[in-house]
Amino acid sequence: MNMQAPISAAQRDYNKYSGGEKLSVSEMVAYAAKKSGRSALQIGREFQALNRSVRKINMEEYLRWGLYDDTRFDDAKRAEFISNDVHWPIAHKVNKRSWQASAEDKMMAASVLSTGGVAVPETVAVIDHSQRIYPGIEKVGSPEQLRDVIKALGTSKLFGKMRDGMVSFGAFRVRDADATHIICDGLDPMTYEAFFREHLAGDAYLLQRRLDNHSDLDPFASGLATVRMLNLVRQQDVYCPIAIISMPQGDNVADTLWRSGNIACEVDVASGQIKTIVRRNGHDIDFLPDHDVNAGLMGMTLPHWDKLREMNERAARIFEPIKFQSTDIAITQDGPVVVELNYGSGFGLPQNASGRGLLNPVVRGFFEQNGINFDGQAGTEEKKAKGGFSLFGKRK
Repeated sequence: MNMQAPISAAQRDYNKYSGGEKLSVSEMVAYAAKKSGRSALQIGREFQALNRSVRKINMEEYLRWGLYDDTRFDDAKRAEFISNDVHWPIAHKVNKRSWQASAEDKMMAASVLSTGGVAVPETVAVIDHSQRIYPGIEKVGSPEQLRDVIKALGTSKLFGKMRDGMVSFGAFRVRDADATHIICDGLDPMTYEAFFREHLAGDAYLLQRRLDNHSDLDPFASGLATVRMLNLVRQQDVYCPIAIISMPQGDNVADTLWRSGNIACEVDVASGQIKTIVRRNGHDIDFLPDHDVNAGLMGMTLPHWDKLREMNERAARIFEPIKFQSTDIAITQDGPVVVELNYGSGFGLPQNASGRGLLNPVVRGFFEQNGINFDGQAGTEEKKAKGGFSLFGKRK
């Protein structure tokens, strides 16, 4: 009898992320037409124009951002939206690609940031089956070693995340443990052997002491919230065009917006004041007047905001060759802690949270100065200056 390999926690999370109700293109066009009161023909033509541009908006994004709504968007405003699908080609063109691993490998990034005077979470062990050495960090390669580490540390305040994962796939929080079993939030008790085999399934993880939110955030988040600062490293400064705080709700182990019930808020970059509150709702984004359980989130000013901005700029300058980057920063009682620094930044979250396109004149100008050509249509050969770059064409 053939034995199937276990499906890792990260793969299960990915399946949830990419699952949900799927509509055909014609069904999505009909949905947008019904919501807007416009004809299906108008919707179809409008979507095709956006999809064929180098911004490459897909139909799910067209629905999620409500681009069919003429009361919210004219053609100029629609043209400021950009698909998450083109994030990677833009990141690779703008950034020095040899630096990608230094950010995406969370252990390496944390080591560099810490050495540079940036506060990062404490990593107490790395779960890894490879031959790699992690200087100064205990390495766990067996269920028995994991048991010994957890029992030595105590079972509270431990968090696990993939060493090179994205959007919190596979993340876990340890709630309790004994000599034979580990209990994680949202999971049934598992033996250490089963946890290694069925949850981790060979993926490398960082095991960290859990951070706690600042008390001002406690009424609004069931777990650690983080602020995404989108950074554009220019010759004269580090420019952050938008900031978003993501907040877990209910039993969710992480704050990413794809997890059902979680919320995200646009934050005024200068002041730290909450400007929007959003939640995903099927094919739509719902804009909420306030937190739906505890009022007071809308309009509040986040604590330690000036310190957070200073720490964000320091982290960004340490990774200066990654000119298009982002940080995820927790706000604890003692101050900001950089949880991760990312090579690039997905385009979905800032547009989901703000309801605006990311490509305002300043952001577009930054990308164009770094070789991105937004003119023309995808798949067409364009006339451009020597050294120019088309997202979907060839380097000249």
